Amino acid sequence: MVTTTDVLVIGGGVIGCSIAYHLARAGVHTLVVERGQVGMEASSAAAGVLALANGGSKKGPTFELKRASMEMFPPLVEELRNLTGIDAEYLPWGLLSLIQDEEDEKRLGRLYTLRQKQRLPAEWLTPEQVWKQEPEITRELRGAVLFSGDHHIDSAKFTQGLAMGAQRLGAGFILGNTVRQVRQERGRATEVLLDGERVSSTEIVIAAGAWSGQVGELFGLALPVVPAKGQMLACRAGSLRHVISWKDHSLVPDSNGEVIIGATVEFAVFDKEVTLEGLRSLISAAEAMAPSISKAPWVRAWAGLRPYSPTRRPILCRAPGLDNVILATGHHRSGILLAPITGKLIAELITAGAASISLEPFGLPSGRGHP
Repeated sequence: MVTTTDVLVIGGGVIGCSIAYHLARAGVHTLVVERGQVGMEASSAAAGVLALANGGSKKGPTFELKRASMEMFPPLVEELRNLTGIDAEYLPWGLLSLIQDEEDEKRLGRLYTLRQKQRLPAEWLTPEQVWKQEPEITRELRGAVLFSGDHHIDSAKFTQGLAMGAQRLGAGFILGNTVRQVRQERGRATEVLLDGERVSSTEIVIAAGAWSGQVGELFGLALPVVPAKGQMLACRAGSLRHVISWKDHSLVPDSNGEVIIGATVEFAVFDKEVTLEGLRSLISAAEAMAPSISKAPWVRAWAGLRPYSPTRRPILCRAPGLDNVILATGHHRSGILLAPITGKLIAELITAGAASISLEPFGLPSGRGHP
């Protein structure tokens, strides 16, 4: 027996669920296939920092994509709460980026000037102003930049809200099922064979995160997406009022009194083990930001695999050589932040034939496609 649908989304993480939600909201019959459970990989492992001003994208297409996505969060979170009852805990607490040495001062000085020109909230604080707001911050401090427009969300609850919202609007989910084979005919993927059933779909979206390369091989596609492991740990230290950032690490307070310390970036082969080396680097960075955190009770540690693309941009495009296959992957550390706009644009590409923001900068690197 063959199941038929308008759109098959491969991957039940935050990107796949956002695409399904926006398609279902547009009245498109959508089916999501996920080899595990919804949001159980990088989407639930993420700390949930929505860093636009303090993010790695300074300007250009990816920055503008992030800016558009950031604006979508407040109404989308409210929409999902009303539809599903799930509160994604969108917290507009702001982000403090610490200045501890000359390198920090120069880097954040350039970023501060740029963000002011871009009309993003940025405030240069003296050490005394920092300590007044965050008494636990290190005394080895030259100052900080407050990016009050950078926020935080519970990534697992947000993903679950998107999935449940999509279901409430008519989308279907096939969980615990892996794509095993793809049948093609005349430049189209005509049928996808899963563990227990076959699916025929007008359009297919590959949104399988760090596993997108493996899924792509089944379609005859060479997708340059590799896993980038991020280790994190949580402790019980509920005194922080902002997300605290220093170099590549952060302290992320949540509403239940925990602080998430993140994160490493390690290029691994689907290895999610937590290592002593990784934990040492996290604890060292946390103590450099807030020395008293060394006395905080330990809660847990974990790792997730982010989908890294060498383009340093998400891959959002139609697959070369396959008219009905769309790629939505390679978001790396910005999957949560970019989920709303990715869902919106991929839904537009399917329903209207073109996205409201040009996807030209987000194609496959030259030479990538069919092997």
